[in-house]
Amino acid sequence: MNKKSSALLTVGTLTLLAGGGVVLTNLPDSFKIQRVYAATSRDITVYPKDFLTYFQRNGSAAGFDYDLATYTQTLTPNKASQAGNVTLKTKVDMSQNFTFTGKINLGDKAQNAGGADGVGFLFHPGDTNVVGAPGGAAGIGGVNGAFGFKLDTYYNGVGENSFTPDPSNFKGKPFGAFVDGLNGQAKTIASSAQSISEPSNNNFVDFTMSYNGATKVMSVTYGGQTWTQDVSSFVGTNQAMSFSIAASTGAFMNLQQLRNVNFTYTVAQGTVIANYVDEQGNTIAQQETTSGDIDTPYVTSQKTIPGYTFKASNGAATSGNYAANDQTVNYVYTRNQGSIDVTYIDQTTGQTLSKKDLSGGTGDSSNYTTTDTIKSYTDGGYELVSDNYPSGGTVFTDTAQHYVVNLKQKLVVSSEQKQVNETIQYVYEDGSKAADDYNAPPLNFTRSVTTNQVTGEKTYGDWQAQNGDSFGEVVSPTIKGETADQLKIGAISGITANSADIQKKVVYKRNQGTIDVTYIDETTGQVLTKKDLSGGTDDPSNYSTADDIKSYTAKGYELVSDDYPSGGTVFTDEPQHYVVKLKHGLTESTDKKAVNQVIHYVYEGGGEAATDHNATVDFSRTITTDRVTNDKTYGDWTADNGDSFASVTSPVIDGYTADQLKVSEMTGITVDTEDISVTVTYTRNQGTIDVTYIDETTGKILTTKDLSGGTGDDSGYTTADTIKSYTDKGYELVSNDYPEDGTKFADDPQHYIVRLKHGTVVETENKSVNEVIHYVYDNGDKAADNYKATIIFSRTITTDKVTGEKTYSDWTADNGDSFASVTSPVIDGYTADQLKVSEMTGITVDTEDISVTVTYTRNQGTIDVTYIDETTGKILTTKDLSGGTGDDSGYTTADTIKSYTDKGYELVSNDYPEDGTKFADDPQHYIVRLKHGTVVETENKSVNEVIHYVYDNGDKAADNYKATIIFSRTITTDKVTGEKTYSDWTADNGGRFAAVLSPIIKDYIASQLKIDEMTGITVDTADIERIVVYHKVPAGIIVPPVHPDKPSQPSNNQSKTPTAKAVKDSKPTDVLPSTGDSQKSQIVLTLLGIIAVIISPLALLLRRRKQ
Repeated sequence: MNKKSSALLTVGTLTLLAGGGVVLTNLPDSFKIQRVYAATSRDITVYPKDFLTYFQRNGSAAGFDYDLATYTQTLTPNKASQAGNVTLKTKVDMSQNFTFTGKINLGDKAQNAGGADGVGFLFHPGDTNVVGAPGGAAGIGGVNGAFGFKLDTYYNGVGENSFTPDPSNFKGKPFGAFVDGLNGQAKTIASSAQSISEPSNNNFVDFTMSYNGATKVMSVTYGGQTWTQDVSSFVGTNQAMSFSIAASTGAFMNLQQLRNVNFTYTVAQGTVIANYVDEQGNTIAQQETTSGDIDTPYVTSQKTIPGYTFKASNGAATSGNYAANDQTVNYVYTRNQGSIDVTYIDQTTGQTLSKKDLSGGTGDSSNYTTTDTIKSYTDGGYELVSDNYPSGGTVFTDTAQHYVVNLKQKLVVSSEQKQVNETIQYVYEDGSKAADDYNAPPLNFTRSVTTNQVTGEKTYGDWQAQNGDSFGEVVSPTIKGETADQLKIGAISGITANSADIQKKVVYKRNQGTIDVTYIDETTGQVLTKKDLSGGTDDPSNYSTADDIKSYTAKGYELVSDDYPSGGTVFTDEPQHYVVKLKHGLTESTDKKAVNQVIHYVYEGGGEAATDHNATVDFSRTITTDRVTNDKTYGDWTADNGDSFASVTSPVIDGYTADQLKVSEMTGITVDTEDISVTVTYTRNQGTIDVTYIDETTGKILTTKDLSGGTGDDSGYTTADTIKSYTDKGYELVSNDYPEDGTKFADDPQHYIVRLKHGTVVETENKSVNEVIHYVYDNGDKAADNYKATIIFSRTITTDKVTGEKTYSDWTADNGDSFASVTSPVIDGYTADQLKVSEMTGITVDTEDISVTVTYTRNQGTIDVTYIDETTGKILTTKDLSGGTGDDSGYTTADTIKSYTDKGYELVSNDYPEDGTKFADDPQHYIVRLKHGTVVETENKSVNEVIHYVYDNGDKAADNYKATIIFSRTITTDKVTGEKTYSDWTADNGGRFAAVLSPIIKDYIASQLKIDEMTGITVDTADIERIVVYHKVPAGIIVPPVHPDKPSQPSNNQSKTPTAKAVKDSKPTDVLPSTGDSQKSQIVLTLLGIIAVIISPLALLLRRRKQ
């Protein structure tokens, strides 16, 4: 070990510098290390004491010193028409997290007391000295690409160019909200808006703004309220944004201030944009954009742009240092000139038709196409062969451009056609059309005609048959009733294009036909007549049977059948035979005759006793007459309603007796029987009547009335007077079966009864027993309406109107003999001394009236409200209440809850009614649950790894490699106890730095081909710095190639998207490790290791060279 160290030290001397740096001396020139660079960081924390180092005061804010005693910056005094702001002097890197904390004083007046306007926080991609409009714009409006957050203490109901109206639901109320100002007009994001407390007593309120660079989510906490907004659409692709805080007043005013500002953020890199434009300012090449740490150098360069020559640059310097705001360098170029020619050639003759010469600035459009010229030639008969001139035109270039358009004379081949037709006509002998002409498919002949469209010359080809050179055989059509003179037209061959059209004719002659119609008498079987007809086939017969049939029916015939067509017919080639059948018509009539019977009914002294009885037996026969011959035929007589007279019972006549009780049946009546007459004689009878009057009450007969007279004579007696004499004495008629209008004497004795009874007068006697229940409070006041019930008893008194005697019935209860049980009414908050008045039975007519009193006493209710700390599980306090049932409790939880929320508690739930409650019969239990409010903050810390790549003379060999592991933890503060709880630190990529391959530099060898992976990085690990030195390989030495896939990138075991960010510094920084650094020994050993790594391969290479 010691020997190796000694050998290394003979190569050079290691010196520790007073400032903590390391220098190797007494080395060969190619191995010297002149400087060691430390890592630089863009992570900044602004502390209250450093506020003015990082922020610029503007407007009214510039008129107030920063108070170092309280770390307070006034933005606006309590005066009208003030506008003040502070702007961050550098831009914020929006890809990284940041946290802003402090306190805000919004003043001492609400809007209704003349207070305004509030404080706005602005982010935008423009320069750091750009600020937004005051007033309703909240310092956010009026800046393109802006967004932010505002604490607004003045409601603006009408918008302006720089802002839109505030949400109407915050009229007259202060609120906090995120603001969208991308289009230059500040628009409140209504969904994010929340009411805030009115400005009061110039109180400073805690304010926190945190931002996550990965998720682009921003959170704001003010006065215990939190706002959260995804701002990714506002940040967009802007890596760097300016930040300012603004306040303003108008006619309304407030003192508005910042205090205790802490701001941890990452400074955005500066950006330089190189534009490449022509003298008119048009872009002619891709814009070049570079970024780097502020105050580090940048260099831009000219480009070689085809067609242009560099003239000058303007704007920012072509090289310099990166600044907070974007810098733009414009490289201006002049245009070169170029020429174009287009030659038009006739390929048919080989001659040049024309030539077009063009000239213009390089890169300018020629504004020429070959379209119109080619069209002029194609209109003249040419056709395009080729055109190598670009169809969309072209631009002038530094070199001459030559194009050729080839055309040829266009030949148009057309077809000439000719037809030969065959027509056959079909006609009758008179020359008229018999059938449609037959037109054979024409025979088509064609030949080609070639025309030169430029010269007009034509060339003809031979005629060619397209569909054969013959016409086929044609059979003449069949026409019914006609015969053709040619049954077919034969085939015709050898047709040429010069053959004439062929015409043929076929003539049809007419056929003849006959018709006969025979008329037959079916009654005699003889032929009456026959009709013979003849004519040309298909001609109408012009005959119908109607007239002949009518002549026969007029003579008495009737048509049986007629097979001759009703509409006539036509002659055919075959004979036609038809038959008409008729028969004699017959007329039937009826001949009638009657035989009569009469029975007379008379008294013995003469005179009609009853109406005569008449009966008739009717006879009939048919007479049939032949209407042709008039001969008659007679049928037999038949009895229509029987051939006898039925027996007839003599009518009964009261008081009389007939000498024939029945006239017997008479049978065998014929058409020749004479009419019959019979007489029945009646003799007078005698009869008696008695009427008995009975007292049904005693069962005794009062009197009897006896009457006698001729049967049928009126008795002349009614019972009315006798009955009246009894009813006048107090009797009542029960029944009377003697006819009311009297009666007549009959053959049999007649007995009638009149029944009477003693009349009575019935009276009802009533008596009642009452029950009354009184409902009263214990002070005697009426509590409810009285309950009343009554039982009614009744009996009847009956007086005999004949004797005057009285009879009494028993007493009866009309609706029962008991009072039902009665449930006492329920009165909220009271209890009755009798819940129910019991049933009372056995009530009699002699029972006295009943009175009952039910007394109500007031109930008492209790309520308890328990306040529970859910965080500790303990009871904070209990509120006990009591009072009369139904009375209002007069208590709400609002004040008690407020007293706890003022101490940092948060309400979880409250089941006590918001508007209070009333005491009830049952106890009521309510619970108010609260928990400790908390404030959660995120604390970040990072560990950096920097690898410097330098030549052995100390110059930069390649961009630094940087990687960062960010550790984060949350700090949760209990707002009640003030206790803080810290989460564990977590690393965003598992606490490891990946292995890094050193870049390959031609003709150089690195002291370390790879920086190994480092694991187990914790939040307490110090920043790590490595140096890789590149040494020139001596001429003639071949270095074995090493080809990492991607130099200077993490090895394959590195996560593809590590959160630990690898960046390259654009310039090393001359910062050396501090004196007494614990890493001194590690640096010495590292440098000795580097030298050993360099010398070992070089020694091996030199040994190989000697061999």
